[in-house]
Parts: sequence; structure tokens; C-alpha cells
Amino acid sequence: MSPKHGPWRAKAIFTPTAQRQIDGYDTQETIAVDRAIVAIQTDPGIGDLTPGREPLRDYNELGTGVRVVYYIAEYGSHVVIVYIEA
Repeated sequence: MSPKHGPWRAKAIFTPTAQRQIDGYDTQETIAVDRAIVAIQTDPGIGDLTPGREPLRDYNELGTGVRVVYYIAEYGSHVVIVYIEA
């Protein structure tokens, strides 16, 4: 019998700027950012399109203050994280 797998996730790719932002976070901020990224990976369309800046999407994780700006690439199989705020 095959093992049970979690839900499908898009692959997250970080721009150098987003990676630098993540590298500067403490443990609590990293955990909050990780939750937001997993939400985006499981449902790439979750973020709101940014008017005048399409295809950028803006996702705000409720209760954590985390904001992620990203776009969907490769037919939804990849999300490119452009900016993260925690």
C-alpha cells in the first residue's frame, strides 16, 4: 500500500531579495512566513492580483502580519516569491 501524501503543493522559488529577507528573520517570524508560503503553495490563487502590476499577487496572512508578494509561473506548478514582510 502506498503511503498517504499531503495536499499537492506548487514549488516555491525565492528571488535573491526575498531570500535575504527570510535570512534576517528570527524563529517566530520564520514560522509565520512558512505558514503563509505553505498556504500559497497549496492554493497559488489565494493572493489578490495587484492592480496595475499584474501578474503580481499580494497575500496577507491574517493574524500574523505577514505579507507575501509573488507571481504564479509554470502553469501553477511554481510560485516565485518576490517580497516578504513579517
